[in-house]
Amino acid sequence: MPDYQPISCDLYDWLEIAARWQLPVTLVGHDGRRWDDGVRTIEASDGVEYLLLESGERLSLADLATLDLVWQGEARHIRFAPAR
Repeated sequence: MPDYQPISCDLYDWLEIAARWQLPVTLVGHDGRRWDDGVRTIEASDGVEYLLLESGERLSLADLATLDLVWQGEARHIRFAPAR
């Protein structure tokens, strides 16, 4: 998939934290779609990384615009942009 741009390692780390600690998250896609869910795992297929949500939905990491979560008592708002 030539258009695919992976997200930065820092942003990937936040998704791993959400999955490992089973944190509830709010995700917003570049198209404005919103998910209030939990992160089950991150997986790769054909060179593209995906987020598997607790609801069973599978999202390409490249489609994510923002992530909101609470980590160690602090609200975090993370903006996604393709890695360069």
